[in-house]
Amino acid sequence: MTSLDVFGWLADRDGCGTIRIMTPLAELRARGHNVGWSERVDTDNLPRTLIGQRICKPAPTTGWHEIAAKPNRPKLVFEVDDNLWDIDYRSAKAHEFFNGDGVTDNLDANIRLADAVTVTTEALADIVRPLNPNVHVIPNYLPAWLLQHERPRHDGQIVIGWGGSSTHAMDLAEIGPQLRRYLDRAPSNVELHVMGEPKPPPRRRGLIRPHTPWTETYRLPEDRIRWTPWQTSVPDYWRAIDYDIMLAPLRPHPFNRSKSPLRVLEAAILGIPVIATDYGPYAEFVDHGVTGLLAKSDHDWGRHLRALAEDEAMRQEMGAAARAKAAAWTIEGNADQWEKVLLG
Repeated sequence: MTSLDVFGWLADRDGCGTIRIMTPLAELRARGHNVGWSERVDTDNLPRTLIGQRICKPAPTTGWHEIAAKPNRPKLVFEVDDNLWDIDYRSAKAHEFFNGDGVTDNLDANIRLADAVTVTTEALADIVRPLNPNVHVIPNYLPAWLLQHERPRHDGQIVIGWGGSSTHAMDLAEIGPQLRRYLDRAPSNVELHVMGEPKPPPRRRGLIRPHTPWTETYRLPEDRIRWTPWQTSVPDYWRAIDYDIMLAPLRPHPFNRSKSPLRVLEAAILGIPVIATDYGPYAEFVDHGVTGLLAKSDHDWGRHLRALAEDEAMRQEMGAAARAKAAAWTIEGNADQWEKVLLG
């Protein structure tokens, strides 16, 4: 069997796996390289380059070290796209996992063992370099077809949107009270579309409902919220986005400081004006008043929502400017960065 040029060892097929492994490798395949990806590695047919995503569990760690010990082993590239050493306690599931016994020790050891490391931002590179000096910053890029995709529209409705899970609790805290005040006064044709976060079941006497920050913590009016579950794939999620305005809250925190501007990039490439926290990667990407609006204070969220909801021309102008900026952020135009690290 002919060995692959590059094999991507996936941690998941969700956002991280899609954007950091599957999307760039698919573009390398389109350029003629022999590539593949899976959650499992065939140790009897190793590639020239093995890129491992976020390897930290015991069994994959053992496999990573066994591969590294083989004669004529592949080039090992470790991929990490978040500050996994400083997860906020409000992201309970991730915080518990990465603070479990040996998890960050495995991360450290596996990064040290790699020939190279890929990360999304310079801030994250600064965290990783003490473990491995050969760090390459490759930003998140999105497929070019999104530039031509026409998102679903709802005549007469103005859709304010947010996508994510309850792991973003600390970020939702940035806008919950302000969004409630806005929706309490907004025209009846304005709705909030929440994607990913599970819809709470109907209220019934004696029924314990799962904690949903939008409705339980911030008491947003449920009749103003439309819920959509996660789609079967990330491209299907992109196709289902129908926002007229995208919300991008981001709490100042070490974890968020090293994040990429992916959320605001998704808005931009779909031609959606964004309202984002004036912090870190979002402040660096959004051109205030041109491609979106930055919220510098609590008061700004309601003010910016009113401005965009009431002015269709502003929404169209900002969305078009955002899309023009996003044209420089496609994987097709930037895969040479991955090509250089993985095949150079």
